[in-house]
Amino acid sequence: MKIIYDGHVFRWQTVGGVSRYFREVISRLPLIWQPTILGEEHPSKTPNHPHIAASGLCSLRPRRLSQPAKTFWWKAAHISRAAVFHPTYYNLTGGLRYTDIKCPIVITVHDLIAATYPALEDGAQVTLHDMEEAVRAAAHAICVSKATERDLLSHYPQLSGKTSVIYHGSSFSISAGPQTDEIFLAPRFLYVGRRGTYKNFSLLLRAFANACTCDPNIHLTIAGAPLSEEERWQIHFLGITDRIESEVYPSEEVLSRLYRRSLALLYPSRHEGFGIPPLEAMACGTLAVTSNTTSLPEVVGDAGIMLDPANQDDWTECILAIAHQKVPRKELLARGHTRASQLTWDESARQHISLYKKLIGVGP
Repeated sequence: MKIIYDGHVFRWQTVGGVSRYFREVISRLPLIWQPTILGEEHPSKTPNHPHIAASGLCSLRPRRLSQPAKTFWWKAAHISRAAVFHPTYYNLTGGLRYTDIKCPIVITVHDLIAATYPALEDGAQVTLHDMEEAVRAAAHAICVSKATERDLLSHYPQLSGKTSVIYHGSSFSISAGPQTDEIFLAPRFLYVGRRGTYKNFSLLLRAFANACTCDPNIHLTIAGAPLSEEERWQIHFLGITDRIESEVYPSEEVLSRLYRRSLALLYPSRHEGFGIPPLEAMACGTLAVTSNTTSLPEVVGDAGIMLDPANQDDWTECILAIAHQKVPRKELLARGHTRASQLTWDESARQHISLYKKLIGVGP
């Protein structure tokens, strides 16, 4: 079976949840299938599959004149033979249009943040325009959580009966973190991922600074993009410069180590389509402390601590309670191990394969 993936996200994201999702699923497709990536062909960016085909954008400049010829070739050599077309983002690569595609189109909806925070998210109106085009063309929409499915159907009720919820998995092996009391001698907490707008990072810094006034030993590691000048100033004025460490775009090996040496992941996001960091934390034997909103209760279940993302005092009290061993951490870690075992990329890929077959009328 030939599955076409528009490769937009593999050019746009070096690291990130969306590109990781497609890599994990594509790498698990049946060995006799032929996944094909259009718009990106660099081996380090495309997924690993024995029969993968990839075709990058035209290398001749100016591309606005040369790319149409390659796009025409894509349609003749690849799209005309496709069983299913699955774009990695809503807008397509290299001048392709949804009207060029005659096979069933599957889209994946990761969140409705552009619709929820249109004034805060850069490019929200462009994203919403592209999403509307994708929704009109889609034979089916995969949602990464029930919360995202509810949001999608509230904005696009015409998709009723054409959606499925397929959860993500963890890319880290499931194992216990350090269980010795030494981890409490210099308690370390962790924040992972983007930090802007709805991620609520400023509240976390304030809550952590308040906790530092009660405990001189706690530290916070921030994994992701370099700290912005504004964030550095906030950290300076809060008086916690010596309590903060920054790990810039850590490799998966380094990130796994950061999870395992931390008492807890602190994740106060106001809105998530899924929430991969809490799942990764549970897989690595780290306590997940998250907001009690949108998809996060689905991901964490009863295996973590969930707090109001608007209540700064609750976050401060929780940080101190964890550092001072006043929460049932071992019990929660055991539940986290179980929960992480239930959400795997193998199961996610199995459900994608089943959906692709269903769309073209092939048996299980």
